[in-house]
Amino acid sequence: MRGFSSLPRIRRGVSSLMRIPSARSVTTKQDFVLEALKERELIRVHGREVVPFLQGLLTNDVVALEGPNGAASLYGLFLNKGGRTLYDAIVYRTSNPDTLLVECDRDASPEFRRHLRTYRVRKQIDIDSVDDEYSAWVLFSPKGEPVPSSCNPELFVCPDPRLPALGTRILAPTNMDWTHLVKDFHRNEFSAVPASKEANYQLLRYTQGVGEGSVELPTGKCFPLEANADYLNGVSFHKGCYVGQELTARIHHSGVIRKRYMPVRLTAPVGSNQEVTSVAGAKLGRICGSGYGRGVALLRIEQALNGRQELMVDGERCYAERPDWWPADVLGKRRMAFAE
Repeated sequence: MRGFSSLPRIRRGVSSLMRIPSARSVTTKQDFVLEALKERELIRVHGREVVPFLQGLLTNDVVALEGPNGAASLYGLFLNKGGRTLYDAIVYRTSNPDTLLVECDRDASPEFRRHLRTYRVRKQIDIDSVDDEYSAWVLFSPKGEPVPSSCNPELFVCPDPRLPALGTRILAPTNMDWTHLVKDFHRNEFSAVPASKEANYQLLRYTQGVGEGSVELPTGKCFPLEANADYLNGVSFHKGCYVGQELTARIHHSGVIRKRYMPVRLTAPVGSNQEVTSVAGAKLGRICGSGYGRGVALLRIEQALNGRQELMVDGERCYAERPDWWPADVLGKRRMAFAE
């Protein structure tokens, strides 16, 4: 492939990315959860025009990855021409300025790669899966403790670019299993444990109200600001044009966002896409993903968060929660926008 002779070059590029130091010393022994992200896949996008290519497609500013002091990763969404979400992604820089790695939903990977190739036109850009070379993992503390560092040169370790509470992303060679990987993070003051029903990545996301993947962010069904891209460091309002940018900017500047993804606490198991109503029967939104007594739902902000926050889904009660990472005046901004 042009400009990229062999997959080992990916390994050299990824392994030379930044390492994150421990944010502060841990005085008591802490358990961190280390979990393989089996529903995520890594795509290699390579070419001299890789940055301007992705810059015209992603909601975030890909230029921020450039240079020695550039960001290690960033979160963003790929939209259709109508400004609705197609794919969520985390983009990682490498030591090769012509190569970026894009983490996407595994089930949507074939369609996502076809989407990228559609916009390639005459640009010399290679787009390939490196699923046989690297896997994505997450390391997080259920108590929100800072994640320790690793000195293994084969690993790329960086904070999740969306929220500190979502822990740390790790890109590791596929031949490195949980047992080998955990040795790189074992210290006397902490230990890593496997995911469990009480502590796992899906439950962590649902508790925070963060949707991810093609099931929770269905293709063409929601706008990026409804998916909290603005609150999750996933959209730039200062970059140039990209596919879907016009409507995204218009919604942002109007200040009128009626629905957003938010966490819900369930009292009974429910399936995805179940309708959520008020106790009186008014339609408020739908469940986008659920498990472990928690879920993430796209709900009308005013009705879901004002008052008792007690709702109904499939004949059972559920409770909407306001994420603590939302701006304090999110409801106030809506009322001002309507008043204007």
